[in-house]
Amino acid sequence: MSLTRRLFIKSAPLASVAGLTDAGLAQGGSQTPSTFRSPKVVIPVPTPASQHQKVQTGVPDSKLTREATGLLREFSTPLLFNHSHRVFFWAQEMGHRAGQNFDAELLFICAAFHDLGLLKKFSSKTDRFEVDSANAVRQFLEHHQVPNARIQTAWDAIALHTTPGIAAYKPIEVELLYNGVGLDVLGIGYEEFPEDIRQKVVADYPRVDFKQSIAKAFLGGFEHKTQTTEATCNEDICSHFIRNYKRSNFYDQIQNSPFQNS
Repeated sequence: MSLTRRLFIKSAPLASVAGLTDAGLAQGGSQTPSTFRSPKVVIPVPTPASQHQKVQTGVPDSKLTREATGLLREFSTPLLFNHSHRVFFWAQEMGHRAGQNFDAELLFICAAFHDLGLLKKFSSKTDRFEVDSANAVRQFLEHHQVPNARIQTAWDAIALHTTPGIAAYKPIEVELLYNGVGLDVLGIGYEEFPEDIRQKVVADYPRVDFKQSIAKAFLGGFEHKTQTTEATCNEDICSHFIRNYKRSNFYDQIQNSPFQNS
């Protein structure tokens, strides 16, 4: 697997960011006007069929979580269904062990949506897959008239889930998702995580050929728009799978600027 740790560094310990938790999230959050800018092309998020809307054991049971689970079950893949659930259970346990107050309903929705942008149904032509996923969760939550503060948190959590160095300074749900993804994809924090919980979650949501399959799922999500991976960890996927792929070079871009030195 060619994912590297150089761009996916674990953020600061949860205990150090206790003051960042937005206590109002679980109660509905702020009613301040949205600052979002809509994508040029809106990709519709369907409502899953009722028979798919059933949450798994241990997931908060609400209309939102049932529909989010239904989207995964009806429109996603077994690979992403299991991965998304493992991410939620890792993240939830991290929050509990750190003694943090967090919005478990919103955290599950973030986990359910965080990789939907890898799927053709939710993929744009020009945005990063993380942004496609974040735009999908925004549309989903707006449809259900969720307050803007919760939407902003969900959007940030998903858009930033592969970006190091920022999550620790955002609401706690953003950091929990980031660390849950880091554990499931890269094994960051594996040794510190309770073994009994780790074994149970993996037994319930198996990692069948996960290392190779998730890398291929990443490739399928952005091989048609490799420019969106520039300066991200996803470039490593392109370098591994795409013949003669040429990595962007930030130093060269600086030197090739049309401006002249004074």
